[in-house]
Amino acid sequence: MKLLVIYFLVLGFICVRDLFKVKNFDDYVVAGRRQSAPFVFMSLMATVLGASATIGIAARAESIGFAAFWWLGVGAIGFWFQAAFLSKPIHDLDVRTLPELAEKTVGKVGRKLVALIIAVSWIGIIAAQFAAVAGFIGLVLGHDTGTLSVVITAAIVIVYTLLGGQLSVVRTDALQFGILTLGFVAAVVYLLGGFSGAESAAADFDFSLLNEKFGATDLAMMLFTVGGAYFLGPDVISRNLVAKDAGAARKAVTVGGFVILVFSVIIVLLGMWAAQYAPDVTAGVNGSGKTNALFRLASGVLPLPLAALLSVGLLSALLSSADTCLINSAAIFGSDILNTRRIAVVRIIVVIVGLIAMVLALGGKDIIGLLTMAYSVYTPGIVAPLAVAVIAHKKFEIKKHFWYAGVCLGGLFGLVPAILSSTAKIATPAYLPHIGIAISLILALISLKKRS
Repeated sequence: MKLLVIYFLVLGFICVRDLFKVKNFDDYVVAGRRQSAPFVFMSLMATVLGASATIGIAARAESIGFAAFWWLGVGAIGFWFQAAFLSKPIHDLDVRTLPELAEKTVGKVGRKLVALIIAVSWIGIIAAQFAAVAGFIGLVLGHDTGTLSVVITAAIVIVYTLLGGQLSVVRTDALQFGILTLGFVAAVVYLLGGFSGAESAAADFDFSLLNEKFGATDLAMMLFTVGGAYFLGPDVISRNLVAKDAGAARKAVTVGGFVILVFSVIIVLLGMWAAQYAPDVTAGVNGSGKTNALFRLASGVLPLPLAALLSVGLLSALLSSADTCLINSAAIFGSDILNTRRIAVVRIIVVIVGLIAMVLALGGKDIIGLLTMAYSVYTPGIVAPLAVAVIAHKKFEIKKHFWYAGVCLGGLFGLVPAILSSTAKIATPAYLPHIGIAISLILALISLKKRS
């Protein structure tokens, strides 16, 4: 507990210091657009290694084994495609948000459409991070992941983001990435290196990338829905926008693709080890839910120094994603929907969006479920049309009615199943968002007109 207090005090100091350094909208939203490749890389890693890449993958590894690797595996593929096709043109367009990118390549209506879809769907991402941090804080405080833990989490993230904005996020991400790297590497070396007493752990694992619980069809579907968000997602693209030049952005995302593959293996191994050697004995007892594999390792398996290091590393991963998503969502609401770049307004929106995400997190949805729902809405509606518009920007004009139709129809194929599943508990075919992706891509390509 003392270590966590020190951790929060250090982050608080950085944010309060940056509060007085934020002079304009660019400082608050894109960290002045002057970050070097190493800082962009560390910020990118700290951003993407959040709930889905820690709590979510560890939980999935317990149920489907090593195939859980693909959650970040498809992310790496998305990163490499981003580096090849998007990093330079996006940075050269000199924008501050993803919807602004749509305006420069398509038009003002495109900006509003993209902003609305991101603003709504990305609240689910923030809620997922809140739920994950709440689970961790609940473990430390001795409470379950109920109301108190979620409220504490929301308060921490909202205040932290409110003060320094993106400037503080980039500064603290380097520290957080270093801590989470040490924590996870130390844990996997201890558990699989023979120090824990389970010397044959690695030899007992099934390292199949596909199995009866996760087959080729599942991988293909995940490649487009989850991989698409890594290819052209607001949180990952926001790291491009803080870079000092296109070269720094491209280097960061290229190296990042390889690094997240390593982290995927590490986290999956931790989840598989916990499933085999530290199974959850509390699930279903007195109505209690399952305790995540990483929480079990930190609270009852690892020796105290390593448990503390893993705990702070895990907290770093979760917080660094939550604040990035929150500041990006607030910037989109302010700049792209309300047409203002006043820092005071964006700060108010940080609070409002944070509170909405808190209410959603209190609903008790699982982390992967929240993330998948958000990706399923965003990816069909935005990724293909906006990628086509960016890549074709200098050589083609856009027939706007076809492009807008692609965004709307694609988004509906993701939104409707998500709504039916979350509200009416009506199951729909899992391939519907993929039909949306195909429709939006086809209409985006039809919208292209060669410049005369």
